[in-house]
Amino acid sequence: MPAKPHASANAKTGDQDDFSLETQQVTDTPSKPPKPASRKTKSTPGNSRATGDDAQILSYRHADKRVNNPEVGMVTPATDPEAGKTKWAYDPHLDPALGFDPQRGQIETLIDDALASGDTAQMRAALEELKRLQSPYLNWAGKAERTSFDIDIVSLHVHERIDPARILTAVRKAMSTTAKKKQATKAVQPGLFDAPFENLPLRDAIDFYRHERGWANRLISGDSLLVMNSLLQKENMAGRVQMIYIDPPYGIKYGSNFQPFVGKRDVKDRKDEDLTQEPEMIKAFRDTWELGVHSYLTYLRDRLLLARELLNETGSVFVQISDENLHHVRELMDEVFKPENFVAQITVQKTSGQTSTYLSGTVDYLLWYGLEKRVTKYNPPLSLKEMGGVGGSMYQFIQLSNGSCRRLNSSEIEHPKSLGRDSLIFRLGDTTSQRQGRSAGPGSAMYFPVHVDGQNYFPPMSRGWTSTADGMSRLAKAGRLNPQGERLAYKRYLNDFLAYPLGNNWVDTAGATDRLYVVQTADKVIERCLLMTTDPGDLVLDPTCGSGTTAFVAEKWGRRWITCDTSRVAVTLAKQRLMTASYDYFDLKYPQEGLKGGFIYKTVPHITLKSIANNPEIDTIYEQKHPAIESALEKLNQALQHAKAPAFAVTEGGRKGQTLDFSKGDTLLEWEVPFDYPKNWPANVQDALAAFHSCRQAMQTQMDASIAAHADQETLYDQPAIARDKLRITGPFTVEAVPFPSVKSLDEADGPAEADTSIARTGESGRQHQWRDELLKAGIRGKGGQKLNFADLEPLPTDEGMQHLHATGHLDSGERVVVSFGPEYGALEQRQVTNALTQAGNLFPLPKMIVFCAFAFDPEAAKDIDALRGITALKAQMNTDLLTDDLRKARAHNQSFWLMGQPEVEVRKTKNDQYVVEVHGFDYFDTVKGELISGGKKKIAMWALDTDYDERSLFPHQVFFPMAGRGEGWEKLKKNIRAELDESRLNAFHGTVSLPFEAGDNRKIAVKIVDDRGIESLKVIPLG
Repeated sequence: MPAKPHASANAKTGDQDDFSLETQQVTDTPSKPPKPASRKTKSTPGNSRATGDDAQILSYRHADKRVNNPEVGMVTPATDPEAGKTKWAYDPHLDPALGFDPQRGQIETLIDDALASGDTAQMRAALEELKRLQSPYLNWAGKAERTSFDIDIVSLHVHERIDPARILTAVRKAMSTTAKKKQATKAVQPGLFDAPFENLPLRDAIDFYRHERGWANRLISGDSLLVMNSLLQKENMAGRVQMIYIDPPYGIKYGSNFQPFVGKRDVKDRKDEDLTQEPEMIKAFRDTWELGVHSYLTYLRDRLLLARELLNETGSVFVQISDENLHHVRELMDEVFKPENFVAQITVQKTSGQTSTYLSGTVDYLLWYGLEKRVTKYNPPLSLKEMGGVGGSMYQFIQLSNGSCRRLNSSEIEHPKSLGRDSLIFRLGDTTSQRQGRSAGPGSAMYFPVHVDGQNYFPPMSRGWTSTADGMSRLAKAGRLNPQGERLAYKRYLNDFLAYPLGNNWVDTAGATDRLYVVQTADKVIERCLLMTTDPGDLVLDPTCGSGTTAFVAEKWGRRWITCDTSRVAVTLAKQRLMTASYDYFDLKYPQEGLKGGFIYKTVPHITLKSIANNPEIDTIYEQKHPAIESALEKLNQALQHAKAPAFAVTEGGRKGQTLDFSKGDTLLEWEVPFDYPKNWPANVQDALAAFHSCRQAMQTQMDASIAAHADQETLYDQPAIARDKLRITGPFTVEAVPFPSVKSLDEADGPAEADTSIARTGESGRQHQWRDELLKAGIRGKGGQKLNFADLEPLPTDEGMQHLHATGHLDSGERVVVSFGPEYGALEQRQVTNALTQAGNLFPLPKMIVFCAFAFDPEAAKDIDALRGITALKAQMNTDLLTDDLRKARAHNQSFWLMGQPEVEVRKTKNDQYVVEVHGFDYFDTVKGELISGGKKKIAMWALDTDYDERSLFPHQVFFPMAGRGEGWEKLKKNIRAELDESRLNAFHGTVSLPFEAGDNRKIAVKIVDDRGIESLKVIPLG
């Protein structure tokens, strides 16, 4: 189905005075081969851009489809039931070591089966397997005991649908009548959001994973193992990812891997105030490092196994790692992807080295494997040569416009722009090669004389010429052979190939200059990996999102992307970065094919010795042009003899050092003719000399043109053509989350038969007895000294119908209360709220109050709790000290449960029947002071307003970044895009008061507030 050709950025109102947002027309079966878009002018990032009415603000759209994973507002326990649980165990007594096990794989059975078969092929296969089993392998604690593992199959719930174009529509400049008419004629605009965010009919919408919808990129909050498993099991995405980039934690230090606040990047390890308050991140740390490097290797192996299943046959995986665990990770990847699929170990330069007693570490490493190396997609990375710099240091000679050659001096190498435009820089290369087992010396195929400048040259006895006799002759005719004593050198001009292929040592990749996150990779590193191994429209996955660099780079280069992270801080930073990003618009090579047709790239010729030697036109041009040179030379010699020119010392060729006496009939040979007119020659010889050089240069010019025409063209994949009249912002993407499992009842959660960490893995809380006792002892603290005290609190009996209620008791005032605990390492989600309320209604007598205790609340769950009627429902946030006693130096306070209120949001109606929203803040638990305070406005990192909430998922019309400083938030948009916007209205997007808006069809708004810890609150308000 072809994509919509044009669309308005305000599909609901049908306004025309907005951005023109286009997608390229895609045809399924073109009637004739498509014609590439022309590239009439050279376009570079530095070119000036059209502004005003002529500029179009666009985003790339993809014709691909994705399945309809659930929108969070439509999820119920019936439509998206919970999956099962898993257990795992480790034997923590082995050191990571390379070893081999001759008994591994039941060798006897393998041999018996092969012998019994009588099949030669099966016997050969058995021998090969025996040989493989003798190879060293990496062993670590738990590996042998845990040869398989299970993962919960979860749905990925869509919480937000983000389209920056829709958001920026609210701050566009008012257009003149002429501009409106001009834009209205650009295209029919049938509705931008029907492509990525169309609302399926209700019957289809709740039939999750069974219908297709337009592609939108994906930012997912949750454990990467659960996310990748969901993509495989629920969405059948095996083999559909082209590149996976993994940047796992480097080392054991806690603070070096996680950032606790949106605006705080100076994180110190082992400082209590820098310890994250996110339960998901505490779990991630324990999962990764609880058994040191042993659990780290298991953590990584599990994810690499799923990554392998997601990769396309031509796909690549990159793992970024420091030298601390490089050797283990290399061995691990050999095991998962097989050694024969190893492609490269790349060294990347960091910003600077860390202080160290010994050598400081200044590099990181990338391990690159293909799923099937023999077919791995590869676009060679090239970089332009620089005189005297990387790729150009060997070019130390110059050929002047008159054809003479000399060595460059140091000043010219340092200031190449001082050289004449018609001069050619070159280096001297070898014309011989090793025979590698083939015969060499006299009588061998590549040992023959090459005649240059009156002398015969032979290769060294142990080597041979790199080309045949005909090829070497053509090189001589083309002026590419340069005698150097007794050997011949090949003249390789700088312009022959202006680029050089990059190797596995990347010295130009210093770290991120504008860091958002404590561990942020430089854009150039990921960009180069992406350009090497993907094409526009390909799908890229990063299960270690961080600040969203991979998503940012993929968006910049027109790739589809999926990224996820356990940290809410990371997801918040990535979401802000993507929403406020702007990019160059790269012209499409085949506009009718969309991004799949690729971009128009800059190319450079690649002239090689082989291409010249195999060019038959060289012989033809020589036969046509050389007689004129011979005739001109004869006339020059006659003129010299007639004028009785003085004696001339030969400086080139076989007669070098000899003196010619023209009065005695001596003559110049072709290569002996001087380039500059000798001062002691008679004036009447000057025209003959000029005529000779004119003929020589004419032949050389024609040969050079032929050489260039026969040269291969190398593509510079990092230099696509940039449109001068288009501006680009991030395309649509969804913000999704993994639903966290509910906890078991207290009786069920007594613990496994043997000590292991399965409970932490599945989110089931083995600490509920501790939590219940703490709740009974400490009560729940509120603002202003308020406190709820419990008279008694007992576990509910194990019952299939009471899985989501965990304790019952009475307050001091006598009211009956029930308690539902959230997961140990996750947010309490809305299905648990629904199930707990249903189960509470089955109790007799009915409780007066239900308390939901959790370390974090899913915003949809918090919204549902706040909206409850008929029973008093409270949210009690649990202090993460209950999870991190072993990670802290000291506990700051003894209060463990705090009553959380709703976000404070005010809606005002204006005189012209529009509405304005103002956010005043929310309750904020200060982990240092141990108090519940009103966060006010200063702790709001971001808030979003959906002015027509459809109860499916949030679709923001306005997004605000109150904590953004100068040059941050929406100010990150490029100046040429901001020129299209109303700066005063754009500045409002950094405050806490919305722009005026009209009520939508649903007459309901939703406000989502995100604090500086990434914690979200959602409030839905009807407009009456």
